[in-house]
Amino acid sequence: LKRTSPSYSPGPPVSKFITTLGTMAATTRTVLPLAMLAVVACSVMSALCSAFVPAPGAAGAEAMALRGAPAAIAYGALAGAVPAPAQAFSETELNQFGLVFAIFFLGFFIAGFFRMLTVGKL
Repeated sequence: LKRTSPSYSPGPPVSKFITTLGTMAATTRTVLPLAMLAVVACSVMSALCSAFVPAPGAAGAEAMALRGAPAAIAYGALAGAVPAPAQAFSETELNQFGLVFAIFFLGFFIAGFFRMLTVGKL
């Protein structure tokens, strides 16, 4: 006596499953060369089409010179001549940072030590 419930279905036959895998493999073999071709085409196009456009009416060595060079030189000289404020920290600021860092580091040390104790590998 064979008992089967009305909602039982054995699923798709094995041959249909193998056919589906074969179709997927054929699709992959077709898509992969096309994707590689698209990547190569994009690489070639990006190499040929430059984003930099020469200045209008540019000709000779003067066109290759940096425009605005005198202004940049003057700005650089001015920035180099003006003394910058000292970037030193006071002893109070260093002590405050040290206290915060010590508490922070202690927290990680205790957490790591607790982890070693719970794992059982000292």
